[in-house]
Amino acid sequence: MISLRYAILSDIHGNLEAFQAVLKDIEDEGLQKIIYLGDIVGYGANPRECIDLLREKTQAVVAGNHDWGTAGKTDIHKFNSAAQTVIKWTISQLSPDYKDFLAKLPLIRDENFFIYTHSAPINPQEWNYFFSDCEALRNLKALTQKKVCFIGHSHIPIVFVLDQSGKLVGNTSPTKISIGEKSRFLINTGSVGQPRDGDSRAAYGILDSEKRIFCLRRIKYDVAIAQKKILSAGLPPILAERISKGW
Repeated sequence: MISLRYAILSDIHGNLEAFQAVLKDIEDEGLQKIIYLGDIVGYGANPRECIDLLREKTQAVVAGNHDWGTAGKTDIHKFNSAAQTVIKWTISQLSPDYKDFLAKLPLIRDENFFIYTHSAPINPQEWNYFFSDCEALRNLKALTQKKVCFIGHSHIPIVFVLDQSGKLVGNTSPTKISIGEKSRFLINTGSVGQPRDGDSRAAYGILDSEKRIFCLRRIKYDVAIAQKKILSAGLPPILAERISKGW
């Protein structure tokens, strides 16, 4: 296996300011490869710019529900009203080339000793959320050949671990964890563009594949500019409000 230091990020959601701040930190940290866990678009006012920048930086990308919703591959009627409004607006902002890119994104990929997907390793196309130990355990048991899975979707950083004895451990503040070879891990890296854990700073993770250590990073960015863009685009004001509060 090639030893790399990875940046693992998810849920940019059209927030260019947050994405640019994270990319600067990635550069400053000297990270070698970016893994992206889905939802490039939705909620924020810069879908084109975020897609362009992500495509420039990495090809290691999986689809999120907002990406496939924009591409017409997921039923957006299941989304809340604000999300539906932004998806419809995003569709109007993107040329066929952008939509084709989103439509062709896979649901799950593997890299080194881990796999990655947007929502869950079991039936990723259903975009299920899981917060309970029961759902975490079911998905952890599905990790067979590769025992580590990185996810996004909930916008909340959390780590679930199934140890050798079959004991399930959840950690809601995964600042730094050691990824043992004999345990199974589900690691949510949080959200770049719309955190929901009460911390408005952009979240992403660093994985040292040689040391098998994952660290969560929080990065400040210019929230006010991102808010002004959301409001200027005529998008729901609640979306501007929530990025300042991290909910």
